[in-house]
Amino acid sequence: MRHYFKYSIFCSILCLLVSCQGKIQDVTGENVPTTESSLLNSSTESGENIKKKNISVSEFIRWCMDEQNELNKTLSISEAKYNLSYMPKENLAYLELKTESYDLEKFKKTSDHYKDMIYFNLRIAVPEAEGELLKYKLTSPAEYEQRIKYLSFGVQDDIFITQGKDTIKPGLCQYERIFEVAPYATIQIAFDKKKLNPEEGFTFVYNDKLLEKGYVKFTYKTGQLVNLPNITSL
Repeated sequence: MRHYFKYSIFCSILCLLVSCQGKIQDVTGENVPTTESSLLNSSTESGENIKKKNISVSEFIRWCMDEQNELNKTLSISEAKYNLSYMPKENLAYLELKTESYDLEKFKKTSDHYKDMIYFNLRIAVPEAEGELLKYKLTSPAEYEQRIKYLSFGVQDDIFITQGKDTIKPGLCQYERIFEVAPYATIQIAFDKKKLNPEEGFTFVYNDKLLEKGYVKFTYKTGQLVNLPNITSL
């Protein structure tokens, strides 16, 4: 029940993220479409400078969604684009409490509810495609159903993290079907922190059998997931 509640919040965050469009810097230097929170109505400082500061909750959320933020990584392989976003526990707490009246102490306690898992959103897109991603270069209605089945039940077998000599499978993995025409698909993933050490570097790997692009890899350096700004106010 506890995992179900956490994942309900996790799914709701996706809805927040797709609420408006923005851009993120591709690892090759190209600006590519992605999504960001509606909180990003004003610019915010990013990079190492803000990590050394005490900031508010709203500033933290804006920083997490900043296009230059190292928490967000994008890779292009021919016509396909892949975006991996790390979701800190503070983001999850913000969404859970956003309709409530709360203080800083309650916010930090709520954040701790998510401290046992490490959350990511993986977005697969073909920006130049017209219509639904799952119908891209479709050859038959049966293939469409196979793609839905793959994202719903099979994709978790093709996602893992390598850290040192360990290969770590996700504890939670869910395809967020939005039931509308969109040239992207989003998969919500969480790893058990008892298996994945957030203080050490690692490589997130997706063996793409949807668009058949092979292994897609995102590398996080040591300290990137833990050296985050300190929230000291609302």
